[in-house]
Amino acid sequence: MKNKFISFMLLLASNNIFANPTAQEIEDEITGFSSEPQTTPTPDSNSRLIAMGTLVDSGLLLIPESTNDRVMAFDPMTGNLLDADFIPSDPTNLSTPIHAIISSDRQSFLVSDQIDDAVQQYDLNGSYMGIFAPAGGVDNSILDNVRGVALDSSGNLLVTVGGGANDDSVAQFDTSGNYTGNFVANASGGLDSPFDIYLRTNSQALVGGITSDALHSYDISGNYLSDFSPINTFPEQIFETNSGNILVANFSGTEEGVVEYDSAGNQIGIYDPASLGGYRGVYELPNGNILTTNGSGVHEIDRLGNVVETKISGVSARFIEYVPPAPVAAPIPVPMLSLNTLIMLILGVVGIVIIRKSVKFN
Repeated sequence: MKNKFISFMLLLASNNIFANPTAQEIEDEITGFSSEPQTTPTPDSNSRLIAMGTLVDSGLLLIPESTNDRVMAFDPMTGNLLDADFIPSDPTNLSTPIHAIISSDRQSFLVSDQIDDAVQQYDLNGSYMGIFAPAGGVDNSILDNVRGVALDSSGNLLVTVGGGANDDSVAQFDTSGNYTGNFVANASGGLDSPFDIYLRTNSQALVGGITSDALHSYDISGNYLSDFSPINTFPEQIFETNSGNILVANFSGTEEGVVEYDSAGNQIGIYDPASLGGYRGVYELPNGNILTTNGSGVHEIDRLGNVVETKISGVSARFIEYVPPAPVAAPIPVPMLSLNTLIMLILGVVGIVIIRKSVKFN
């Protein structure tokens, strides 16, 4: 273990180590297996307070990381880290968490796990509830090598499947986690080893195939339409900007980087800072910069290919999911107010006490 830790620290010390993933790193990415050293971080209650307040006020960005098997929370406006242990480290139930989303009823969080072949469920406190999908427990005839997920307009859970008897598909589950069949049939449109599914505002679904080397487009019923664009060679998370452009975190290949397309699939640019590489997650910040993740952390980059700021380092970060600020249905652990709101309430109470004392003595 000591030698593995030293090797990992040497890896982080090299600025360009992630620029060109090796064949072994690519294989580890496909399967989800790696030799990352693990610690057991201690959650901070103040960070939790701030994150929950931000969730209610403006939403949150959730980013799993597989170094410590936890889910981190970030500010959706700035991309800054709020709580590194929003869902605390849980190596018992998480092995390689990829994508964390809020459930359709907003009463829990769902986390896809690549190695555990399931979508795990956590309550709003970050406590483990059990396997959400497949309902009844792990079933490799349905899910194996799980990656990106999404919710459709009816609240059904869509899960990309990269291995096993149901590989090269997007499985569908109802709001209780019951398997209802495949949203995208096995190998439909040439799909091979899907890593993410994104539901566009035009009612089409984009699915990236890391072996088929393409972004495949499907209609609202999962029927193949066409290839949105070829890509070389490992598309992970897909994101649609407010302008309708598509961003793709491309892990490796000649187009490694954050790749941008217009709404018709024409490539606009590739953003690949020299010190980064092995891109996984992608999200456009309100300032126009891009938040992206890789095996070394979470980074803000611009469209000139510069690293603006590293938000957190030393963690193997995964997909980025925006959780909107709509009211959360289930009881949220107190405190649920933003920090500013709490301060105003405290000042108000202090003011009332002072006034009462003043009246009493007068």
